[in-house]
Amino acid sequence: MKKVAVSLALLLGAIPSIGATLGDPAAPLQIAEWIKGGPVDLAEGKGKTVYVVEFWATWCPPCRTSIPHLTDLQKKFKEKGVVFIGVSDEKPDVIRNFVQKMGDKMDYVVAADKDRKTFSAYMRAFGINGIPHAFVVDKQGRIAWQGHPMAELEQTIQAILDGKHDINAARKRAEGQQLIEQFYEIAGDDSKKAEADNLAKQIEQLDKELDGIVPGEKFDAEKARKLVKLDRIMGGYREAVFTGKTEEEADKILQPAKELALPDIDLDDFKNSVRLQYAFSQYMSEATGKADDVKLTELAAKIDPTGCKQGMLLNELAWVLLTDSRVKKRNLPLAVKLAKAALDLSDGKNPAFLDTYARALADSGKLDEAIAQQKRAVEAASDKEMKAELEQTLQAYTKKAAK
Repeated sequence: MKKVAVSLALLLGAIPSIGATLGDPAAPLQIAEWIKGGPVDLAEGKGKTVYVVEFWATWCPPCRTSIPHLTDLQKKFKEKGVVFIGVSDEKPDVIRNFVQKMGDKMDYVVAADKDRKTFSAYMRAFGINGIPHAFVVDKQGRIAWQGHPMAELEQTIQAILDGKHDINAARKRAEGQQLIEQFYEIAGDDSKKAEADNLAKQIEQLDKELDGIVPGEKFDAEKARKLVKLDRIMGGYREAVFTGKTEEEADKILQPAKELALPDIDLDDFKNSVRLQYAFSQYMSEATGKADDVKLTELAAKIDPTGCKQGMLLNELAWVLLTDSRVKKRNLPLAVKLAKAALDLSDGKNPAFLDTYARALADSGKLDEAIAQQKRAVEAASDKEMKAELEQTLQAYTKKAAK
């Protein structure tokens, strides 16, 4: 279910309306100030250097998530002549303060855009609005790839270095993604079925030629139509739940989804997750408002993780209960229950879930148990930076227990 949802989201939200095309010469970087590293002149690197120009902002959560990944890639490819440049259109002082706080976690060139001129030359030229977004400039000084930095960036860089990157195929793939976007826009409209069918034939032909317009996935027009319908049905169900419709009324809205017969969609899990989120939103409204004890107890009883298979969701809810500064009265037993449910779904191996569960135990005064879980979190972490942060938390618990 998660894979299908992510694929649909990428197709619906991340495909550019291209003015510029892959293979075009990369525009010069117009920079107001080099914050970390630099200056970088793309022209000087022609023939020897591969550049990754990434657009981001300090206020953007997904950008902050991708920063450690970019740092890891810069370290991996540094000796192979690859230079990463993060460009933000914010004021230099804002960027500088953020970069200083990040320290080694943001270990690549960072620059402040000059009057959004670099943004225009790259992002606007390709019809891109959302960040983070990266562009790869090959040794010939051409835009060889563009996309989300957490997507096929690493594979693309390696292919360029190995001399295996086919820029013509990449251009066709981008054109195919445009066709897919157009298809999704009209796939749910019965009055445009003929137009959608024609697009589907073009896409399927190109998909076969490229061995997948979307890497690793085969385009299925019939499934795509069902996904569009499913997305609308699910949206209607969510709206019904959050506007206080009865369970019977909401279930009636979701009923057509069962007729779509998509085997990798768990509708029961979806229903349970939506109802859990609604119950949690009701609880948080009270917890950050009047915080009446009777009302909080009543609302907390409705937050039941049973039947929810979304570990990330359960972990996030537990973390909010533990850390949201607006909460006037913390329900630690509820946080423990949600954190434990998330951990169980990962077979007790997800370091982030272990960290949250340990925090819930520590805040509940069960420091010995918290230390044991935090040790498991450290052992389970494979990322060096995450492991270091988890070890710091473990030390804090150990010192607190010693006192």
